[in-house]
Amino acid sequence: MKFRIVLTGACVGAVGLTGCGGDTGDNVRPAGAAGSAEAVAAVRAAAATTVNAGSSRTRTTMTMQSGDRTVVLTGEGLFDYRRRIGTVSLQVPKDSGITGPLQEILTPEALYMKNAAPGVPPDKWVRIDVAGLADGNLLSGGSADPTTSFEILRGVNDDVVLVGTEKFGNDQVRHYKGTLDLKKAHDETPPNLRAPLAAALKSFASPTIPFEVYLDDQGRLRKVQEEFNLASEGGKGKDKSQTAKVISAAELFDFGVSVDVQPPRPEDLYVAPATPAAPVVPPTRKP
Repeated sequence: MKFRIVLTGACVGAVGLTGCGGDTGDNVRPAGAAGSAEAVAAVRAAAATTVNAGSSRTRTTMTMQSGDRTVVLTGEGLFDYRRRIGTVSLQVPKDSGITGPLQEILTPEALYMKNAAPGVPPDKWVRIDVAGLADGNLLSGGSADPTTSFEILRGVNDDVVLVGTEKFGNDQVRHYKGTLDLKKAHDETPPNLRAPLAAALKSFASPTIPFEVYLDDQGRLRKVQEEFNLASEGGKGKDKSQTAKVISAAELFDFGVSVDVQPPRPEDLYVAPATPAAPVVPPTRKP
């Protein structure tokens, strides 16, 4: 039995991302375009600075556009960046077959989902190995894993520019824009944290991803937005009619909040019924 959040007829789901690629639209600055060395350094350092803040609350938005349909998932959660564990509650489309919000717990090894699919008891969690997700859980759960979103910022290209300063709640933030390279991010990430990026590299047709970030006066990420193109089977390459654009955004606030999140206990996990064995038909004896 497969558990899948079907956003459109394309390929974002809890299981089974197919080919993916960076955005190729006209609004993307080409990698290597003139940028600012100070802007590049600020964004590249933001991942470690945010992790050092320990934890935060998050508000996530994932917008998927495929053909004439747009699907939006919104969520709120808590994340402990040092332990790399967190939880998020997602509002899912009404036609998903799921009633009520989708509950998730994210860990480096697994994505746990409650209320994940029709037919699963409401008090049980579905466990999905991150190693089995084609994108390393960058998008699969319907909201970006914040720690992975941070890590890929280590691979920013030299085209990053400071757009300006803006108000974010009561704080003044700096708005940066540019592109990042997943291969560069993988190589710059500590070896023990590379697995999700290695998985993403195998699935994304292009390693170049447009992004926008907002940093506070301490250099912490207050908002991260990254843009991806996902191709359904048969939609890879230049056949854009089969692609879906996904914009993943996360806002971070209330840094240092207490995060008491643990993976579900084994007895709380859903185990799919075993498939009945085919009956054994005795060989026909010849008279």
